[in-house]
Order: sequence, then C-alpha cells, then structure tokens
Amino acid sequence: MTSERLGQIVEDSSAETYLFSSTDFRFVLVNRGARENLGYSLEELEQLTPWDLKPSFKRETFLGLVAPLLEGRREVLSFETVHRRKDGSLYDVSVQLQLVRTDEEPLFFAAIRDVTEQKQTERDLKRVTARLDAILNNTTMSVFLMDDRQHCVFMNKAAEQMTGYTLAETQGRPLHDVIHHTYPDGRPFPLSECEIDRAFPDNYQTQGEEVFVHKDGSFYPVGFTASPMRDETGKIVGTVIEAREISEELKARGALNAFNEALQARVEQALEERRQIESQLLQSQKMEAVGQLTGGIAHDFNNLLQVIGGNLELLKRDIGTDERAQTCLNHALEGVERGAKLASQLLAFGRQQPLQPKPTHIGRLVRGMSDMLTRSLGERIEIETVVGAGLWNCLVDPVQVENAILNLAINGRDAMDGEGKLTIEAGNAFVDDRYAADNEDVRAGQYVMLAVTDTGRGMSPDLQKKVFDPFFTTKAPGQGTGLGLSMVYGFVKQTGGHVKLYSEEGQGTTVRLYLPRTRAEEAAPVPRALATLGGTETILVVEDEQTVRSTAVEMLGELGYKVLEAGNAEDAMAVINSGVAVDLLFTDVVMPGKLRSVELARLAREKQPGLNVLFTSGYTENAIVHSGRLDHDVELLSKPYSREQLADKVRRLLDSAVDGAQKPGQGAVSGQASLQHVTLLILEDEAIIRKALAQMAKDWVGRVLEAGSLAEAAAILTAESPDMLIADLTLPDGSAIELVNTLRRERPALRIIIASGADRDALIAEHAFDDSVQVLQKPYDQTMVKQCLLAACDP
Repeated sequence: MTSERLGQIVEDSSAETYLFSSTDFRFVLVNRGARENLGYSLEELEQLTPWDLKPSFKRETFLGLVAPLLEGRREVLSFETVHRRKDGSLYDVSVQLQLVRTDEEPLFFAAIRDVTEQKQTERDLKRVTARLDAILNNTTMSVFLMDDRQHCVFMNKAAEQMTGYTLAETQGRPLHDVIHHTYPDGRPFPLSECEIDRAFPDNYQTQGEEVFVHKDGSFYPVGFTASPMRDETGKIVGTVIEAREISEELKARGALNAFNEALQARVEQALEERRQIESQLLQSQKMEAVGQLTGGIAHDFNNLLQVIGGNLELLKRDIGTDERAQTCLNHALEGVERGAKLASQLLAFGRQQPLQPKPTHIGRLVRGMSDMLTRSLGERIEIETVVGAGLWNCLVDPVQVENAILNLAINGRDAMDGEGKLTIEAGNAFVDDRYAADNEDVRAGQYVMLAVTDTGRGMSPDLQKKVFDPFFTTKAPGQGTGLGLSMVYGFVKQTGGHVKLYSEEGQGTTVRLYLPRTRAEEAAPVPRALATLGGTETILVVEDEQTVRSTAVEMLGELGYKVLEAGNAEDAMAVINSGVAVDLLFTDVVMPGKLRSVELARLAREKQPGLNVLFTSGYTENAIVHSGRLDHDVELLSKPYSREQLADKVRRLLDSAVDGAQKPGQGAVSGQASLQHVTLLILEDEAIIRKALAQMAKDWVGRVLEAGSLAEAAAILTAESPDMLIADLTLPDGSAIELVNTLRRERPALRIIIASGADRDALIAEHAFDDSVQVLQKPYDQTMVKQCLLAACDP
C-alpha cells in the first residue's frame, strides 16, 4: 500500500484516524474529523506526538505500550484513554492501534472513537444501579424478580435472609419449587394453586398471605404483593414479589380483643386530653379577655382614685383639729387605699402591672417576712420555713413576691379556720421538656420553687378548676374579693414562671410558684426613708384629666415647687419650645393626641438636655412597660399616689442631678421691692406660652393680667392701669406695634417689654424703639424673664 493511498483512507475515514512515525512518533497525517474535534490544524499536529494529546501518558509510558507492535509480538493494541483538545477540554476515547508497513517507513495507524457519551451513560447507569442496589439491599422488605419462566433472577439481602437461600441456590427451577412447594400439613403445593404465580399469566396484581418453606425445613407466614413486570412495549416479561415475615403480626391478631379494648381506652384518654386542652384554651382566652378589660378600666379608675385621694389629703391639711372630720377623712383615705389595692390586683391578674424585676434571694426575702407573717396570721398558726441549701437567685419583683406570699398565707390561714400549720418552702427546681409539653405556657429550664402549704380543709377537683378565676371565692360575702390567687397567678405568669396547685379534701393545699432563675447577684438592700421635702424647682405637669391635673398641681405647689401645666403632649411641647426652663417633666403615660408621652419625653430632653422625667399612670399599656417589665432608666409613680409618695419620688429624682450643677429653673425669688407692687399685663395669643410666662412672673410681680388678643388687651387697659406690659407682636387680630406706639405716647409711665424671636437690634432699629422699651428674646428662660423685668423697672 502506498503512502498516498493510506493518506486518502485516513482523510476520508468517518472515525478519528491518525498516522504517526514509528521513529520520532510525530504525527504524519490526522484526518478531518480528528482535526475538527481537537481544534488543531494539520501543521500544528505535525509538531506533536501521541503523548502530547494524552495527558495520562508520558513518553516512556507510551513507548512501553507500543513496544509489542514494534517488536512484532502484537498486531493490534486496544485501550481506552483521554484526549485533550487545544482549548484544554478532555474527552474519552477508545483506541485501536496497529503498525502499518508502507513502501517507505512503517507508520502507526490509530483509529479513535469518541466514547464520552458512552462513558457518561455507563457512569449514570452505574450510579443508578448502585442507588437501586442500596435501596433494595437496605430495605427490610424481601424483593424477588422472576422471569417469564417464574425462575428467580434477583433476590435482595432481605429475601436471602428470610428464605435461607442465596440467589445461586434458586437457579434453574421456578421459585415456587424452592420456597413454596409444600403445605404446612405436609401435602404438596402444586404451582397451579399458587396465588403468587397467577400475577404473570393472569396479568393482574395480587396480594395476600401465604406460608413459605425455609431452607431448614421450617414454615413461616408471609404477607406478599405480586405484580407483573412489563418491558417498554408493555409486554409482560416477569413478576416482582414483595414479601415480609408476619409471625409477630399474627400474634398481635391473636390478641385483637385486648388490643381493641386498649385502643378504646386510649381514644377515650385522647378525647379527655383534648377536652382538657380545650378547657385550658378557653381558660386562657377568658383570662386574657378579663385582663384586657381590667387594663381598659384601670386608667380611668386610678385617675378617679387619684383625684379623690389627692383632694382628701389637701383637705386634711385644712381642717385643723376637728377629730370627727379627721376620722371621716381617714376612713375615706382608707377606702382610696383599698380601691388602689383592688386596681393593682386586677392589673396583676391581667398581667399588665409594671414590674421592676431584680435578682432576688427568696430565702432571705421569706425570712425577712417572718414578723409580718406572724402578725398577719395570728399566734395559733404555726409557721415553718424550709430553705434548700445552695438556693439560686431568681429574677422577680420582690415587692410582688411578698404580696404573693402574703396572699397565699392568708388564704391558708382562712382554710385552716385560724389554727394549723403553714409551711413555706424554697428550693431549686428543673422543669424538663416532658413536663413543659404537658403544661401550657411553661418553658423547660431552671427555676426557684416557692411552695406554701397549709393543713386546711383542702379543695375538691371542681373548686381547683376555678380557684384562679377572678372574683371567685369560697369565703362568705364581704370576707374577700376573690382576687388574691388571681393576682398571684397573673404575677407569676407575667414574670415568666409557672403556678401549680395540689389539694385534697381534708388534707390541705400546696401552691407552688416556679420563678425563673438568674445567675446575677442580688444587690445589697439600701434603707430608705420617705422624703416629704419640697423645693423651688420648676415642674411641668402634663395630664389630660383636668381634675387629676389640678390635684397634682396643688400638691406640688404646696411643696413649694413652681408648677406649669399642660392638658396634652402638644401643649407641653409648646411650653418647652417657648424657652421656659423646666427641671422635671411629670407626665401621664396614656395621653390623647398624636404625640405620645414617651415621644414627648424624648423631644423635651433634646430641647433641654438633662431634663428629669417622671411618668405616672394607673395603666401603662405598652408605652414604658415591655414583657411586663419597666423599661430601663424609666421612673414611674403609679396612680393613685399619696402626697408623701409624690414628694418622695419628685425630691429623689431631682436630687439625682449632678452635685453642684445649676438646675434649669432654680433661682432665688427676687427681693426687689419695686417688682412686688407691679401689675403686669401679658399680651400673648398662645395660651400655653402665656400661662407659662404668667406662672414665672408671679414669683416676682404682685399681680398678673392676661390677654390673648388686641381686643382683650384694649378692654383690660380700659378697666385697669397696669404698670408693665409684655407683648408678643404677632396677634390674631393684628400687630401689637400700633398699640405699643399708642401706649408710649399716651402712657409714658407704662414700662413695655416686647417678646419676640426676631433679632433684637434689628427690631429696635425697625420700629425706632428707645431705651424705654425692653426686648425679651425668644426662646427665653426664667432668668431672662427676671432680668428683663428688673431692667424695665430700673428708672
């Protein structure tokens, strides 16, 4: 064969074909198909060798591979490898290599077939086969595949274990003859009677139960499903059998009656559990609804109590030594106190009271209540306290814990008819997941358990279901409110804890409180004396209820404070923006209007940094209380409050300022006799600003008149002869400039002060004011007002 002829054969071949030298192994000819697949030109390939295209071969390895062809020991070499294209991509190839003798030098002839897709298909098939084998060999179901002769062609591991046979041992005969050939009584079991076999000839799926024969000769029952297998054309080619050993299942059937009875009992138990869960849900919804109701009425109720209590305290100071009047007032104040306690219990039940939790050692708290409990319960009640060693601290409001203990102790005393033993126990407890799952609103974790046990008459199961309901009581009318245990329940739930009650008629009752543990240390108690001192600072009272506001203003005024007032947050902000220096903002939490009390406090502090803020409310909503706890750095005085409580809270808050710092509104009252006899007319259309200015001026001048318009001012000037005028220039019925100029001409003795936010020098130049006219620059504070008044009085 000539080289030209060989070259033509190579070029026209449909497969990839290569000719390369048997001496230097460089490619002599590579056909079109190979060049296109590789991406090389013939000129580029003529500079390459086979191992340049085969990344898995080195020169020595390839020379060793073709040595048998060169030595004549082999005529053809077949192998598979990988080719690398010019762009670096790889593809799988199958190689047929032989040495061809030509009329010149011998050449290697390589026929290459791209088997990438074939390899990928083989890999996919192998992966699918491995997955199928994993599934079949890991299932506990026995699986058999039979061909059209009912010979077994596959058994999984479960099938081999169940029958005792390997696949090889079943070859050459129908599977029926291997594992299903005999009835348990010894009679032969012909194939024609086999239900499993009918799946193939009858072309339908069948299932049922049969008895198979083990390799060791024993019989065992199985449940089976037999289904015909079809090829891609739909032709039936065999049967697939799924089987499981059902000895245990049959034993269970033998106890069917007992099982049914147990099942019926379980169903009844489940229904009872469902009824209990529904009852718990209804109870939770009921308590939530009552909680919402109590929160809704608490605000108005406490406002009424505040008005009544505050005015009674003010009246008490005025009635002197009239014993009968003092007694009546004391009774009335006791009624206010009882009303406040009732409102507090309602809020506690509704989980809406503001709590101030802190790390607390329950053991020390209980021991500290010893004297109080003895006095409250009487001498015939024996009190035993048991505190476990290593007791953890818990995160609670200690005042509310004391109230809870006292409520439980008094309930126990009443249940024992005033004579018996009361045990108070504190110990560490752990609530596990199972207990938490069985009890609503309980989280697993560590708790401090506080238990109060009495030896009283106990309660029936029916009473135990109602004991935490608000207003429910077993006492005679007038002997209790029915809110004691409700308050305990609400407080513990709001704290994040759990309440559990145990009681048997004639045996007594135990109430256990689970309070959340904390790892924080308990702070050392600091003795406090109730402060009743007043002061001279300026306090802005913000309260939408007129009667409540008036009572607070009068109380604070009696304590010596300068008091400004506003009926809503917008008016209060107007006072702050007017420039009046305020030492304390005393604001109700629940306010009408768009501006909320919390936002008022924030804006006021931006305007006057360092401003003290004291909130007050009988119902906090969620403004300053979140998750039942008072927000950090928030001061709250709960309504209703007494004069002493108000004085103490205000004084302590004001005294918390930095020592030596001058407070914004504090200053000595002017001793200038010239101001004490002055009648001042204030002309200002903004009522809040006008009243604030009047309140400040009253500290220095003898009398203050107010006008909100030019018309009102003209009427006052006609009827009165004021000594001094402070006038805003822009009024609803015109500018005050004309009035000022008229008064300067007609009443030269009248001292005039212009209150304006305009530039002072520009204002004086524009209106040609002389030294007889003073300018009070807005925003102004109390010091600026005083200086301006003194300057106007200076002859």
